[in-house]
Amino acid sequence: MNNGLKALLIAASTIITCMIVTLGFTLERSAKQIGNTITKDLEKYNKSLSERELMKYDNATVYGTDIWNLLQSDSFINAEVDISVSFGEERFFSPGNEREKIFTDKDKGIFDAQKRYKGKVTRNPNDVIVELVFTGITN
Repeated sequence: MNNGLKALLIAASTIITCMIVTLGFTLERSAKQIGNTITKDLEKYNKSLSERELMKYDNATVYGTDIWNLLQSDSFINAEVDISVSFGEERFFSPGNEREKIFTDKDKGIFDAQKRYKGKVTRNPNDVIVELVFTGITN
């Protein structure tokens, strides 16, 4: 084999190697973008699952007993969420706050089963639920 042919083979193999390496890096970058997108979607889905117990009250009309049951439920005990209830007089309920009030069965009368409330979920700038607001609806 003459030297010209050897140089041509070396140049061709170098170009093919560079193309394969470039293709590998392109595929790696694409796979990384796909992985990031899937991770963001999974985080969003996980957040919606963890907030579903509170989000069901957003723009929902509930009765006083529903609010009472929410306050007594296990899902709310460890929540860092304030609850504001207003029906004429505003009342606050919050598990980790100076406004905390422990309710017993005799206090259940505050939440008359006939009274209806419109629920609203309030979020902070970091998109974390901080408060559930229930406003009384008069007929």
